[in-house]
Parts: sequence; structure tokens; C-alpha cells
Amino acid sequence: MASDKVVMIIAQFYPLLGGAEVQAQRLASALRAKGVDIFVLTRRFKNLPAYEVIDDIPVYRSIRTVNFPLFFGMLYVASVALFLYRRRNDYTIIHCNILQEYQTFVAILFKLIFNKKIVAKMSSSGLTSDLILMKHSLAGRLTLRLLGKADRIVSLCSEATSELLSAGIPAERLQQISNGVDPALFTVRAGPRTAGKKLITFIGRLDGFKGVEHLLEAFRRVIESGVDASLKLIGNGPAEGNLRSLAASLKIQDKVSFRGREENVLKELSETDVFVLPSLAEGMSNVLLEAMSCGLPVVATGVGGALDMIRHGRNGILVPPGDPEALRDAMVYLLGNESAAISLGKEARKTVEERFTLSGAVDCYRRLYGELNAAP
Repeated sequence: MASDKVVMIIAQFYPLLGGAEVQAQRLASALRAKGVDIFVLTRRFKNLPAYEVIDDIPVYRSIRTVNFPLFFGMLYVASVALFLYRRRNDYTIIHCNILQEYQTFVAILFKLIFNKKIVAKMSSSGLTSDLILMKHSLAGRLTLRLLGKADRIVSLCSEATSELLSAGIPAERLQQISNGVDPALFTVRAGPRTAGKKLITFIGRLDGFKGVEHLLEAFRRVIESGVDASLKLIGNGPAEGNLRSLAASLKIQDKVSFRGREENVLKELSETDVFVLPSLAEGMSNVLLEAMSCGLPVVATGVGGALDMIRHGRNGILVPPGDPEALRDAMVYLLGNESAAISLGKEARKTVEERFTLSGAVDCYRRLYGELNAAP
């Protein structure tokens, strides 16, 4: 696969981290380790170098933007196009890591003009679907019209695949490749945690789509049921102030800790009894995969990739989104039923090892790149 020459484009890259950014870094690093000549194009940010090498990945921060809505998109598109034109002999495949960002529009133009191959990944489905967000900008609407010309659109989960098919994308242009993690990096605790009260953990961005307000309401009901537990919220975001106020109004603020962003996710998970992801919409959650890799019992809402990852009652518990009562029942059950929690955790780890490894995702992308390069 040494002949594969790929430019991966994403609006933000390390050290600016979210789920998509973490997965992009892991994937690009693993692809380079397998001989794929891949480099990253991302946005320029103050105090970050225009070029550096991260995990053996060449990173070019050459996408310029300004903080004015109209000119933001215009400058973004122009700087992506200029970079791709100047480096047009350095790649054969343009990998757009998030479908709804401006680079997909530019990539399609470069396919039509320079015959470059395009892989574009749909990062989210449901309420935050890339297909919905693309309708909010002129470039997005134009991209939707041209989307069928992309060589391959990658979906993360069955929900996203269904949305793309419903949008008229030909099945032969679609490929479902799940996110993956390296299970070897995550330690399974030898037995149940014994120190202190029971601990429930959420990790993610604090925004309106993560459903944390429903988790707080559910946790209040857990406490009222007589369970001695605490709730740890790891992450930051625009909803943090409102969530702190909600915790106070529910009179659970002394049992809820807002920890902000934490670098050592493994440590946080090792101290957890139950991991909960109450999202109203998702793509394929990295942190849910990580919690499952740690052998933790998990509770997640039945949206996005969770529907593919979790078999209800076998390797985790699925609940409807926006349903505090169902969340409470699931948490109370797992906190009070040690044998069930251990069994679900073991099956969760096994699921990751069998179906959601980073090496599996890398193999899928290598085959995909090879097929595209071999096509006329």
C-alpha cells in the first residue's frame, strides 16, 4: 500500500480534540504505520505552528478563516483549494474526515477538474446528521447536489447508511466503516470497585445534544431510590452553566462533580462503576468504545452507532433518548446487580475486540484506498 498518497482534511486537529479529531489522529497515525503516505490539512489557529509532525503525521495548518460568517466559508474554501492545487502531485486521494465541512465541496471540484479520488466520511446521524447541517449553507447545499459524484462515502453506523440511501446516494458509492480503538490500551479491572460510594461517569462535550440534563434528572431519581452514588461529568461546553444550575435546582449538586476536560480518560474509567452516554444524537462514540474496552457496564441511548455496538441486555443497556425514567431504571439495576454488571462488561469488551478495533478500521481504509487507486 506504499503507493497510496492521501491528504486527510479536517477542520480541527490535535491539540484541539473532540471525538472526530481523536479518531482522525488515531486513524492517520495507524495508517502511516502500515505504509500509507498520509498527511493532514487543517485550520490555522493562533499559537499553533503552521506545520508540525504529530505521531509521525505531517500536519499542515493552512486553512485560513476569519470570524465573520460570510467570509469564514469563502476563505475556508479558497485556502483549501489553493493548498490542494499547490500540492496536487503529492496525493491521489482526498479523504474528507467530516462530510458536512467545506472541504467536501472543494474535493468534489478537484475530482471533476483533476480526477482526484474522494473519500468523505459522514460523522454524525440523527438530529445532528451531516446531511441536515449541510442544508444550512450554500456550499453545503451545493455539496448535497454533487455528493453522488464522490468515489466513496463512508458511514460510521447503520443509521447513517440508511440516511445516505434515503438521500439518494447509490449503494455502490457507500461503505460502512466503524470507528475503532486499540483494546490493548485499556485495562479491564480484576473485580468490582470497592472503595467509596458507587460512581456513575459521563464523558463528553456539554452541549444540548448530549442529553446531560436528562442524566441529571435520572440521577436525582437514583438518589431518591436510596442508592448511595455520585455522578462525575467529564468535559466542557456551552451548556455547563445551565447544567450546574439544574443540578442545584434538583438539589443534587453535592453529589455531582463537574470535572472539565481530563486528559487521562483511562484513569477516569478505571474509577467508574457504570458509564452512561445519554445522547440525543451521535455518530459513533469513541468514549463509549473506550468504556466498553475497559469492561465496564454501559448505559446508552439508542441512537447512532450505539445501535450497532450494543445488544440490549447482552453487552450493555439501551434506553430511549430523552427518557430520565428509563435511565434511572438502568442505572439502579446495574448499581444493585453486581453479577449482571460484570457479565455485561465482559461482553462489552469482547464486542470491541471482535468488531470495533482500530486495526480493523485501518484494514478497511487500506483496502478502500487500494481499490480507488486501481480504478480508472
